Amino acid sequence: MRDRRQRDASGRAVVEGPRAVDGALASGATLEAVFARPELVGRYAPEGAPDGHPDAQRLGAGYRQRIGAIHPVPADVLDPLADAMNPQGVLAIAPFVDAALDEAATAERVVVLEAVRDPGNAGAVVRSAVAAGFGAVIATAGTTDLWSPKALRGAAGLTFGPLVCRGHSTAEVLSALFDAGHVRVRATPDGDIGVDRLPSAERMTLVVGNEAHGPSDEAVGGTDVAVSISMQHPVDSLNVAVAAAVLMYAMREAASNS
Repeated sequence: MRDRRQRDASGRAVVEGPRAVDGALASGATLEAVFARPELVGRYAPEGAPDGHPDAQRLGAGYRQRIGAIHPVPADVLDPLADAMNPQGVLAIAPFVDAALDEAATAERVVVLEAVRDPGNAGAVVRSAVAAGFGAVIATAGTTDLWSPKALRGAAGLTFGPLVCRGHSTAEVLSALFDAGHVRVRATPDGDIGVDRLPSAERMTLVVGNEAHGPSDEAVGGTDVAVSISMQHPVDSLNVAVAAAVLMYAMREAASNS
């Protein structure tokens, strides 16, 4: 659960908490196994019609068919295994697939996380990307693992929806996006343009950089547009997940107005 090498070798991630598990199901994930406190088992048990679940419309009518073995586990056994400081009584195992870089680059809207270290921030970017209709999320080498339990919680389990690509260098990623016809937009406090002047193109990418250091030299040299968000004094920066959400929605709005 806490070992990225194990996740990568098995192609399986641990999804923790009812909200993240629901999000994973809503995104089309298959749960090979669910481990839950006895009082929560009924939430996932296959009895009854799939549409009987109060969240069936959000999760998809066939979501129960994507749940494998369900194991009731006492809280005093299950909770110490949890990654969260306040365990919520549900752990699930879900297989995941990383997209190839060329495949991710075919999406019309892509967000690139460059050396984003905090898993909660990275997960929040993924969640906003799904909300804004972005088809792919690319995490460069040095970015926290998007399939870790904390990142999946930050994404509310929605990481299973978009194409996810990990581990390539910034230069490789931006080159592949250029070849695929993307206009590559870099988020920075000192951009050439503001949000209201964002260009629109059939394929566009947003690049967000490290929380403390911002975009790298490779990102600066490999992007086409630098955009900043205007802020009132004394604020001079935003959390990377907040900035990414603002800019992704601005990119969607620019596309709808073009």
